[in-house]
Amino acid sequence: MLYRLSYRPAQSLTFWCLWNFSIYNETRLTVISHKYKCIFVEVPKTGSTSVRAILGKPWKPHLDLWQIKNHMENYWTHVGGRTNRALEVFYLALPKQHRRSAGRKQFETYFKFGFVRNPWDRIVSLYERKEVGQLRDKMTFEQFVDWIQYSSATCIHSAPHRYQLDWFVDHNGNVLADFIGKFERLEQDWDFVAKKLGITQALPHWRANPRERPYCEYYDARTREVIANKFRIDIERFGYEFGK
Repeated sequence: MLYRLSYRPAQSLTFWCLWNFSIYNETRLTVISHKYKCIFVEVPKTGSTSVRAILGKPWKPHLDLWQIKNHMENYWTHVGGRTNRALEVFYLALPKQHRRSAGRKQFETYFKFGFVRNPWDRIVSLYERKEVGQLRDKMTFEQFVDWIQYSSATCIHSAPHRYQLDWFVDHNGNVLADFIGKFERLEQDWDFVAKKLGITQALPHWRANPRERPYCEYYDARTREVIANKFRIDIERFGYEFGK
């Protein structure tokens, strides 16, 4: 399904363009760990920074699992050092069918996981994030919700208004992930992943943004319903409720 931008809150075009660039021109990364034989899908604002601190150096700008699968079937996915740069050139010279077969086997055998978050809570976290210079000082929360509602899901920086489930499915809607945990029980779900991968490290608490008030207090009846309709797929699939 395609979506088109049909509305923009009454803000200057310059501001919207600069904000759209600054908030998503930062590190949004995909981790393919050959050490732990896993693929971590980073859905923004779901505790991803803490997980990356353990798994190591990221591979590519943030991709969903379907995109990762396609990349692994075509490109060298080891990073760092002259050896890997040389091997990347050699790998691209191999027959396409060979690369597809090797990449597909690797993708299928690696443990694929990520985390999701209550959509109402996640939208507040996006609004309050410090990386964009206190967005709340530049627009109201109601304006931000309207931008989330009407922005195009086909734009290059679609992370804020995209279903979280989209990060984990193929073009036919089939789930490619082996495990989808929840931000609300991050430590518990990370323990499950860690045991699966043979990792003994506890999850560090990086870049936490404590709030002065609960996310429920940001919403009125209208904005609550806007997010409920916008992210209905996530809410129903992952069993989320407002205020819980």
